[in-house]
Amino acid sequence: MKKTISDIADIRFGVYSRTEESEGIPYLQVRQFDEYGILNGLPDEFIELDHKSDQQLLKDGDVLFVGKGNRLFAWCYRETDGPYIASSIFFVLRPNQNIIYPEYLSAVLNAPQTKAVFQQIGSGTNIFSIRKSELGAFEIPLPSLEKQKKIAALAELHQKEISLTQHLLNQKRYLYTGIISKLLQ
Repeated sequence: MKKTISDIADIRFGVYSRTEESEGIPYLQVRQFDEYGILNGLPDEFIELDHKSDQQLLKDGDVLFVGKGNRLFAWCYRETDGPYIASSIFFVLRPNQNIIYPEYLSAVLNAPQTKAVFQQIGSGTNIFSIRKSELGAFEIPLPSLEKQKKIAALAELHQKEISLTQHLLNQKRYLYTGIISKLLQ
């Protein structure tokens, strides 16, 4: 069975707001994510918490999806990550967790075949973008919640493996640079 994203999640945009440099709720931007959609940088901009921003706080299980620019990725927010507000570069998907596991939705959106479809339907002369209606109309397979959790676990293991491999490559570069520097002295 397939369902459109609009059938299984509420879709809204992140917030565009004036930011502070030190106090408030961390304001998530694309630069805090690596090329694989893994949160790796601490936010350096914040939004003052008031009634309006309080409504923009991410909720457990929200899935952020970047639909603009040259990096398409999805990230599943969990409350254990701390409070965040998503910038306007993100679509904020609030899935119905009775029928879809949030990490599964993120895994589907991060799948190479999904990104290829979005690359074809996206538009923009200078900056690539996906319209909210196109995202909402995108159909995803909807297996049982049990199977969704297994697929999400596989995607998480894959992301961890990529991170570890990247870390190992960086360490090898540092080692090589150190050795070559000593040999050339």
